[in-house]
Amino acid sequence: MKKRIPWGFTLVELLITIAVFAIIAGMAIPALHQEIANGHQRQLIATFHGAFSYARSQAVHTGAPVILCPLSPSLNCVDNWDLPVAIFPDSDRDRRPDDDIVWRYIQPPKHYRIHSRTGRRGYFAFGPNGLMLGASGSLVACPTAGNKQPMSYLAVNRGGRFRAVHDDDLDNIIRLSWGGVIRC
Repeated sequence: MKKRIPWGFTLVELLITIAVFAIIAGMAIPALHQEIANGHQRQLIATFHGAFSYARSQAVHTGAPVILCPLSPSLNCVDNWDLPVAIFPDSDRDRRPDDDIVWRYIQPPKHYRIHSRTGRRGYFAFGPNGLMLGASGSLVACPTAGNKQPMSYLAVNRGGRFRAVHDDDLDNIIRLSWGGVIRC
């Protein structure tokens, strides 16, 4: 008579496999959440870097001032970065789109609130030479409540160059190289 070979797992083998899987998942899930948060931050920075580069490029290409700002429903620049941000020509410098032409809209990010540091102007203007018109400025991207997103400081200097500084320790405080402190 042939001896039957058992087929399948024993209860002990199954419990050990589940325990090992639970330990591995317990270590991987927090790392996955952090990677997702870092991805949201990279997307935010890439979006605004692209927007500033596009606005600057359009100013040089068209030979006219270009504005980057949130627009109210009446097409006026406002300092409310929860609204979509528009890039448009502004030859008469009234901070309204020339002939209601808007080249590009940037939707507000989902996981961040944006605050401008533009001396209460609420907009960024580039001249035909690619330099900022008026003072330079920056944006502070603060994570929305309950989010474990890293904070970001997005600055544009007088030359129109963009740079980003990050809050790597997630304390919502950024210490700048020149000694300044930015908080959410």
